[in-house]
Amino acid sequence: MNAFRVRHLENALLHFDKVRQHNTPVDMFLHRYFQAHRAINADDRGWISDHMYELFRWQGLIDHCTPKPVSTRGRLHTYLTSDRWRSNTQNRSLEPHIRTSMPKELFGRLADSLGTDKAVQVSSVLNERPVTFLRVNINQFSPSDMAKFLLSKEIPVEKTATSPVGLVVNDKKLLLDLPEYRSGAVEIQDESSQIMAQQVKADPGSVVLDYCAGSGGKSLVFGPNMQNTGHLYLHD
Repeated sequence: MNAFRVRHLENALLHFDKVRQHNTPVDMFLHRYFQAHRAINADDRGWISDHMYELFRWQGLIDHCTPKPVSTRGRLHTYLTSDRWRSNTQNRSLEPHIRTSMPKELFGRLADSLGTDKAVQVSSVLNERPVTFLRVNINQFSPSDMAKFLLSKEIPVEKTATSPVGLVVNDKKLLLDLPEYRSGAVEIQDESSQIMAQQVKADPGSVVLDYCAGSGGKSLVFGPNMQNTGHLYLHD
């Protein structure tokens, strides 16, 4: 196992413990951490990010399998050095909320609404590594051309089920270093946000007032539809 990666994963987890009380999102924390540690290359950033997210997804089960009292270092040791916690996902002698690593109260609500078996299925899906949805800037590429381009870079890609400007990739690590990503030809955006933004019929020359703009992701869907004409007013 790569000692450099493990050391930075542990260091990141320990630092995150200190800022957790401020409700800092994990992705924002990791962005700042990697900015502060420039020696971490793209492959290492991907490894550290993937394992940090997986630790958080499975923390309940990992903590159950970790000697008490549980600490961040102890949790990481259990996660990295033993497959026991993984095998316990199929251990029916454990309470369902433990083997699916869900908070007990939340699992109870799911079970009350869906039944225990369905709640286990839903919880298991929530613990899967998520795919990454992309939105193509149609002023620069068509979705088909962008898909061909990504495939030429050995990035497996599929079209989204509903969004006309969306693509799906399973691994975004290679994507993040592409000049086309950095220039905004393709951006990460959940398909639901793409669909919602497409429902706003922002035609060329329109005036659009966005009163829930956030970071402006949905507004960026309006721009290409408006063919870079008209006006967008973003408020949050």
